[in-house]
Amino acid sequence: MGKRSKRERNTEPQKKDEFSPADKRFAGTLNYLARGVILGGSLAVMAGWLLPEANMGRLLGLGLLAGCLAGVTMKNINDRKEGR
Repeated sequence: MGKRSKRERNTEPQKKDEFSPADKRFAGTLNYLARGVILGGSLAVMAGWLLPEANMGRLLGLGLLAGCLAGVTMKNINDRKEGR
């Protein structure tokens, strides 16, 4: 590829953002919730492996719930840092 093809490629019109700021914020919230649920559930399952008489299903449910709350907390902390 020479200079001419690079120039032609760079002159293509840039696509505008397809998402509004509200959509991006909602996607960020879902991202934090997903992170919290995955981390909470996986930590609960690991704890279930270590505890011999633990009910794995109950631990998983509690871990998912705790992860959801942790995700909301992480989102709130991030919003305060960004001044929203």
